[in-house]
Amino acid sequence: MRLAKFVKFREEKFGGVLFATRSEKVYTLNASGAAVVREIIAGNDASQIGARLREKFDAADGTIEREVETLIADLCEKGLVEK
Repeated sequence: MRLAKFVKFREEKFGGVLFATRSEKVYTLNASGAAVVREIIAGNDASQIGARLREKFDAADGTIEREVETLIADLCEKGLVEK
């Protein structure tokens, strides 16, 4: 999984921004969304991202994994991430 070739990521104080250069659309991300994108850029898959963020934020109920999967599905649907 990786960012699409035409997508740029920039970290901001509030989280991050994804810029789709083809459509010139900007997508803002909160801090947890930016953390997911950083993990995607690092080359991790959805299960690895969920596990790493669960460990980082000390959550055990599966909420983080579900939110990661939902965000990744949304990014894929918008063409921002390629599996």
